[in-house]
Amino acid sequence: MNKIEALIQQLCPNGVEFKELGEVIKLEKGKQLNKELLSENGAYPAYNGGLSYSGFTDIYNYNENKIIISQGGASAGSVNFITTKFYANAHCYVVLPKIEIVENKYVYHYLKLNQEKLTEKQHGAGIPALRTSEILDLKIPIPPLSIQQEIVSILDKFTKLQAELQARTRQYEYYRGRLLSFEVKDN
Repeated sequence: MNKIEALIQQLCPNGVEFKELGEVIKLEKGKQLNKELLSENGAYPAYNGGLSYSGFTDIYNYNENKIIISQGGASAGSVNFITTKFYANAHCYVVLPKIEIVENKYVYHYLKLNQEKLTEKQHGAGIPALRTSEILDLKIPIPPLSIQQEIVSILDKFTKLQAELQARTRQYEYYRGRLLSFEVKDN
């Protein structure tokens, strides 16, 4: 029996309660940011979706360590965790967990696990979008905070390992290309 199973058996002998995500988080939608306020070198990244920032700005509307979900476009449903102050634009949902019930990163890992389900729920013919209900109606297991913290600790270690493996793969591909590239000489 691993540590998590032992904690669940000790703290939740009748099993783990499930709640709708809307009971344990607040979901906010970002605010429109005019294009002229975006630049390539502002102080804060501006997210208009979940995959990557769309530019930089000198203002922010959220502090660091927040979960975002892309609300519209091809990436609607994509989940990201932002570790810096940032600006959430109009096509960006910001997830604000009720920390007395759920750990922030626990909710992030759960949403990341369900990212494919969210992206499959896009609607609309022109620009796909994701309804708030598609997020808020998700059922999430709610073990005690101590168990959530242990789960987050384990998953964060794997996330770091995955990033390291991706960096090593890129490094390998770069050096393989450099070391095995020879000039062809004409005779």
